[in-house]
Amino acid sequence: MPQLLGQRRRGSRVARLRVYTSFLRKRNQLSSPRLRDHVDAMLRTIELMPGVGSSLVEPSLKSRYGNNIYKALVSPYLIVYEYDREQDTVLVYDLVSCWAVH
Repeated sequence: MPQLLGQRRRGSRVARLRVYTSFLRKRNQLSSPRLRDHVDAMLRTIELMPGVGSSLVEPSLKSRYGNNIYKALVSPYLIVYEYDREQDTVLVYDLVSCWAVH
């Protein structure tokens, strides 16, 4: 079950961010504080502009997470997420090594 990160401010145009536990676990296990900061910065960007990621996603990711996903690069990882326009909510599924995607 995804966790809600942050609350929408009244009148703001920021999407809700729901993050799955698997993503949080992998993010917290990153050994580099700098890399964690980059991941967090990308999450803030996705929250502000959900379409910032690429919709050109590898078949292995689509088969696991569905056809409506995006990927955002934070080298050497990809943030895999989906944007629900009707709910104005971003579902952050996973943090995946670029080397594991085919």
